[in-house]
Amino acid sequence: MGFLIELVDMELDWLLEEDTPTYVHALFGGVVGILVVTIHNLFVGAESYYNLSGVIIGSALAGFLAANGSGQFKKAGMGAGILGTVPAFAWSSGFLRDWFLTSASEGGLVFGVLLLSMLILATGMLAILIGVFGGVLGGWIAGKVNPEIRG
Repeated sequence: MGFLIELVDMELDWLLEEDTPTYVHALFGGVVGILVVTIHNLFVGAESYYNLSGVIIGSALAGFLAANGSGQFKKAGMGAGILGTVPAFAWSSGFLRDWFLTSASEGGLVFGVLLLSMLILATGMLAILIGVFGGVLGGWIAGKVNPEIRG
């Protein structure tokens, strides 16, 4: 059992090194966020809503890793937040297509494109806000675990 713990510890040591770029932390946290969001929504059943609480978990992990490594926990959280919301776009693609076609047929193509752009911008801003919150949370946790880190 101790060998397995040492093996896992050796495998993840590169994530905590100071020269690891922030985008690696963001990518790792974003993939974790995608997995948590997708698994949660598959088991719960997201017919009427799509829960993005897993994005906070992935962003917090990215922020924790970045605070221990590069120190840019907000940027890592933002990247993980944006990446973690990808399943929401994939899940709602049928709805977005139907909504766009209805808006374009009733209000014109320019109106439909404008509404779709505003929806994508709003979702992106929400992803960034969730990511920053998770990144700051992860940086704070890293500061509590290791007082030498300015989290």
